[in-house]
Amino acid sequence: MDARIVRTREALVQAIDQSLRGGTEKLPTITELCATAGISRPTFYQHFRDVPSLVAAAGVDELQHLFDGVSRELPDGERWEQTAPPVIRDLIQLLFAAGGYFRRVLEESDTHAFQERVVEYLAERMMAFTPLGDAARAGADRAHLARTATFLAAGATWLVVAWLKEGASPASVPAAADEVSQLLVTSIAVQTRADRAVAAAKRGMRP
Repeated sequence: MDARIVRTREALVQAIDQSLRGGTEKLPTITELCATAGISRPTFYQHFRDVPSLVAAAGVDELQHLFDGVSRELPDGERWEQTAPPVIRDLIQLLFAAGGYFRRVLEESDTHAFQERVVEYLAERMMAFTPLGDAARAGADRAHLARTATFLAAGATWLVVAWLKEGASPASVPAAADEVSQLLVTSIAVQTRADRAVAAAKRGMRP
């Protein structure tokens, strides 16, 4: 991608991010954002439809930053089901720690569009870094596994968004993180084994 396009997008995201974190009651207009980013109004529209779509992009970028902060390689010989829960719990706790930011994103963006982008992003991560992707690479039905990832991502997103909107108390965060972690890890493990078994049966082999 053209470096200028990347820089312009980053400048706009940084501009809205400052406002989201600054606690201002009203977000800046497109004209004000363009002035802060040092771009023209037509250039803004080459990247985003309106301010809510820019807010959604900033929220997804922040989510990606949180993911990058907790990602780690699985130790050799250790099962994914054992190593994944603390990683997921760390992520959920970071999300709640940044609850004020994400609640503002939900308030100021197109909530449905933002959640769709989050679900898409989480599903991609599941296919890349969980046994769902391993099963697909081993010959299981990739389309079915991708739908499973989307289904699980949507459920996790719905739960977390509901808790964020309710303003979950700090004391409830560990339990919420444990619940999401258990649901995801168990569902992924069960579905992966099932799809591997089906793939093996089609090949006339034992799973």
